[in-house]
Amino acid sequence: MSLPKQFCCIDVECVATGRRHDERGVAYVAMVDQDEHLLLKRKVRPSGKVENYLTPLTGLRPGDLGGAPPLEEVRREVVALLGPSMVLVGQRIVHDIKWLDLVEGRDFAYSIDLAEVFKTYNLRYNNYAFFSLQHEANTLLGPGTITDPHDPESDAKASIQLFKRYYKNEIQLQQAKIKLLHTPVPRSFVKKTNYNYQGVCMARYFPQKCTCGAPCST
Repeated sequence: MSLPKQFCCIDVECVATGRRHDERGVAYVAMVDQDEHLLLKRKVRPSGKVENYLTPLTGLRPGDLGGAPPLEEVRREVVALLGPSMVLVGQRIVHDIKWLDLVEGRDFAYSIDLAEVFKTYNLRYNNYAFFSLQHEANTLLGPGTITDPHDPESDAKASIQLFKRYYKNEIQLQQAKIKLLHTPVPRSFVKKTNYNYQGVCMARYFPQKCTCGAPCST
């Protein structure tokens, strides 16, 4: 697989605007180009009440977003840096696209999901294993590449590095998948909190752990 001629990564961090796992609002956006240069990094003022800043994940605290621009203003900045030939790369990038209301074919060419790139068939459980960006980066790029709380710039740069290193080389990619599968995964923040942080459901991808009743994602 060859690399696209023009690509970038957009990473969005969200705060909780309610207690359900589908009640989130954009609070931080970073955009990094294919040469790992930072194109944009903006905090975003949510349109409504913030239920919880999810500080251990976002690093954000009350007062951090007071002077930040609204989402629509930041969205316009992002769109101005894109174009119909730009390919978006990222971990579960479909969610970032949705948060920023971007349209394929108009705002960007198409997207590549790193979660799909690195998914690995697990013979032991007879299913596909999906990994977090944190596990991918810390296993393949080096320990401590991504830590909690997350920083959207660091996440976006790690995504670009992973994409450039492995997407174009099938042999290295297969070796990387084996390493990801056999490297122990540290307990994530959501697991440590049993998928509920201060009354906010964190089980978006884990329907068996959901306590809020909102639809779960795959």
